[in-house]
Amino acid sequence: MMCDKCKDCANLSARDVFNGVCIISKETVSIDAPVCEKFLRANKCKYCSKYIVSEKDPNLGTCDGDMVYPDLGGCEDFTPAE
Repeated sequence: MMCDKCKDCANLSARDVFNGVCIISKETVSIDAPVCEKFLRANKCKYCSKYIVSEKDPNLGTCDGDMVYPDLGGCEDFTPAE
């Protein structure tokens, strides 16, 4: 499993590819910053039980046979991995 960062938090409102605003603290944060105690894991493919990481490229994977990016927002069939 990948390390959690602010970009993986449901409380982040992304503003661009580098920064976002924490909806809890209202502060601007780097999306690659370490998580805080208010971290709430967002529903992303990489956290779904159906996601399988590619053996050739850790930045790609599959879900039900379709190629997906790990940071893609989870679909209606999202099931949290344990």
